[in-house]
Amino acid sequence: MLYCYFGHHKCASTWIRSILREVTWAAGLTHKEVFCPFLKPEKRTGLITEDREHLAFDHIASYLQQKKVQFAGFPNAVAEVVCNLESVDFRGFHVIRDPRDLIVSAYFSHLYSHPTDILPALESHRKRLAAVSKEEGLLLEMEFSSPILHDLGAWDYSHANILELKMEELTARPYEGFVRIFEFLGLLDEGESYSARRRVRLFVREMLNRASFRYRWLKWLRQPMPVTGELLLGRVWDHRFEKKARRRRGEEDPRSHYRKGQPGDWRNHFTEEHVAAFKEKFGDLVVRLGYEPDNDWGLTPREPVAQTPTAPR
Repeated sequence: MLYCYFGHHKCASTWIRSILREVTWAAGLTHKEVFCPFLKPEKRTGLITEDREHLAFDHIASYLQQKKVQFAGFPNAVAEVVCNLESVDFRGFHVIRDPRDLIVSAYFSHLYSHPTDILPALESHRKRLAAVSKEEGLLLEMEFSSPILHDLGAWDYSHANILELKMEELTARPYEGFVRIFEFLGLLDEGESYSARRRVRLFVREMLNRASFRYRWLKWLRQPMPVTGELLLGRVWDHRFEKKARRRRGEEDPRSHYRKGQPGDWRNHFTEEHVAAFKEKFGDLVVRLGYEPDNDWGLTPREPVAQTPTAPR
C-alpha cells in the first residue's frame, strides 16, 4: 500500500509536511516528496523529485515502486499525478484552502518570506511586488498564483481513495483532523491497551526507526510500526502555530512565514476591485470548492446559515 499527501502551495503545506516527516520517520515508513514545477499548466512536462531528478508524469508509479516509497508527499499536487497512480494500490488525503485567502497569504509570503532558491520565478516577482502598492500587488499575485488556483479547480474531488479536507478545518481542530487522516489511511495504531511495557517497546521501536534513517548503516534496524496516538498528537503539538510563530493565532506578522493563521483574512485586504478581478479571472471557483453558496459574494460577510458541512464540489 502506498500512502499519499496531496497539497498545494500556501495551503499549510510546510506545517503538514513537517508533521508527516517526523511521524513517518518514527513509524519506519520510507518517505519521499515529488514536486510539480511552478509553471502554467500548458508548460508542464513532468515532475521533479526531492533529489532533483526530472520525472515524466507517466513514470511516477514506477519511480515510487523502484525507490520502495511507502509514504509519498506531493506538496503542490496536480490532477495528472492521481491519474498516473491508478495502477498503484494507494490511499491519500488532499488539503485545499479558500482561494481568496491563498492569494493574500501568497502576496505576503512572496513579498517577504518565501525562499527564492526553490522557486526561481519568485525573484523577479518579488521585485515587482516591492515596487507597487499592496492593492496593485494583490492583482499581480492573482496572475502569478493562477496555476495553483487552476490546480484546485481541475482536481477530482470524488476519488474514493482520497480524503478531502479544508485547511481551515484542519488548522482549527488539528488533533481531530490528523487522527481522522491517519484513521482513513489505515495507519493509526488500534492496540487495545497502552501498558507500561507496550509503551516502552513502542518508544524503543520509534527510536530505532529514527536512527535507521539518520545513519544508513543502521538501515537493518528499521521496522514499520503502527502510528500511535501519542506519536501523532505529540508531533502535532510540537508544530502548533503558537510555537512556530511565537505569538497567538490571529496576531499578524507580515514578514513571517506563519503570518496570521486566520481564515477569512482576505476581507481585510481585498477591495471591490480585487473582488471583481478575482471573479473575472477565476469564475465560480470558490463556489465549486464549497466556500460560498453562490457567486454573489463580496466584502460584507453573509448572515450565517445553519447547514450540514459538505465536501468541495
